[in-house]
Amino acid sequence: AKIDLTSPHYVRCLKPNAQLVPDNFDPQMIVEQLRCAGVVEAVRVSRVGYPQRYSHSQFISRYRTLGMRELKKAAKAKTKVKPIAVLVDAIAKKMTPTDSKVSSANEKKSKSHDKVDLLAIGVQVGKTKVFLRRRAFDIIEKMRKDFMVSAARKVQAVARGYIQYRTFHEYCEANIQLQCWARVIIAERKVQSARERFNATRIQGAYRKFAARRNYCQILVIARWCQRMQRGAVGRAQFKELDQLRRAAISVQCAVRVRKAIQVLESLKAEAKNLSNISEERDKFRNRMEEMRLEMERLKEEKKKEAEEEAKKKVALNSSKESDVSKLKDEIQRL
Repeated sequence: AKIDLTSPHYVRCLKPNAQLVPDNFDPQMIVEQLRCAGVVEAVRVSRVGYPQRYSHSQFISRYRTLGMRELKKAAKAKTKVKPIAVLVDAIAKKMTPTDSKVSSANEKKSKSHDKVDLLAIGVQVGKTKVFLRRRAFDIIEKMRKDFMVSAARKVQAVARGYIQYRTFHEYCEANIQLQCWARVIIAERKVQSARERFNATRIQGAYRKFAARRNYCQILVIARWCQRMQRGAVGRAQFKELDQLRRAAISVQCAVRVRKAIQVLESLKAEAKNLSNISEERDKFRNRMEEMRLEMERLKEEKKKEAEEEAKKKVALNSSKESDVSKLKDEIQRL
């Protein structure tokens, strides 16, 4: 039982050359050794028969890619069919167009009965293994290789497409970023130019305002100076006229007042000579003196009353302080 589970093989030693030196390979001597040992004949016999042998699981795992669609249909079908039979049949159908050595009669028969002659193709299905001739094995391997190559190309195409798609998107994002930066720079320049234009306009406006105000102030100063000079000349002329009139009026008033003063002086001299007037003036002076004396006495009485009231207030304040002091002493003694 253990021997059946093993995979026996043997190693045959061959002499590379007759001199037994390294790095010297004699092909003719090697072929003679293989021929004499029967290895060439064993290989020929093996190639004539079925040299390639796979178990059902190995065959399915290796070549299921060539009949994946048929295997899925068989799995979904109501009647149960062995996967190995479905896979071998699918591979045989694919091999039939490429097999040029199969006769046309066999092709018509296989097409009419929808069956493929596996023996003619070089494939035999046993109970546990699948047997392949060399030619069939080469064809199947070529089909598998072509399928793997096409699948690899598809995967590579998808991968390259994805890489190109990602690269394209990266380029697009980079382009968008560059456009954004360019637009930002352009916008900043536009804003800067707008600000410069606005500030230049404001500076120009301020300078024009300053220049216009300076001119206006100069004109205003000149106009005021002209007006002042004109008004001064007019005022001086009017003042001269009014001064002449004032002097004339003062002269007239002086003459009138002198005349009145002379008349008053003459009347006073006349009254001074009259004694009755002197007695009246004396009585008036006495009455005035009496009024002043009464006023002085009244003021003295008021001052005296105010002093008495202040003294009373001070006495009352002192008495209240003494009472407070006595109360404090009593409280201290009680404590």
